[in-house]
Amino acid sequence: MNRGLIVFGVFALLVGAGSGYLIVAHPEGLNPSWPVGMALLAPAAFALGGLYILASGLGSTRFSGVLMASIAVCFLAIANWAAFFTAHFHCVETVSFFGVALLRRLPDERECRDRLRMIMACVDALVVFPFLLFAWRRLREPKAS
Repeated sequence: MNRGLIVFGVFALLVGAGSGYLIVAHPEGLNPSWPVGMALLAPAAFALGGLYILASGLGSTRFSGVLMASIAVCFLAIANWAAFFTAHFHCVETVSFFGVALLRRLPDERECRDRLRMIMACVDALVVFPFLLFAWRRLREPKAS
């Protein structure tokens, strides 16, 4: 048992829960193209990260794996929503050296959206296809009685 991880995990869990509460209590500051449920995925990922740290601190590796998969699903859902379903999309391209911005460009909104859609389509293909293959093989295995 690692007390440092437990304290940090509790802190992260509280920050995620507090952020989620503030989103629900004051939704007027949210982007209108993001439903509250999608906006809550960010603090949920933070809270799940806190639970992951807690589970690691307590030595529960099986629960840690489930939590890590849940965090990945939250991040994928957020990125896919941003790529495919938001109304407005802004991005900045920057070339920096040791944190100092050397070049900065504000590309067109359509160009940004198309690039993110390409990236997310590739990421989805790398994540979803192996999962579907795993599920298909698992369903085809004969069940042992």
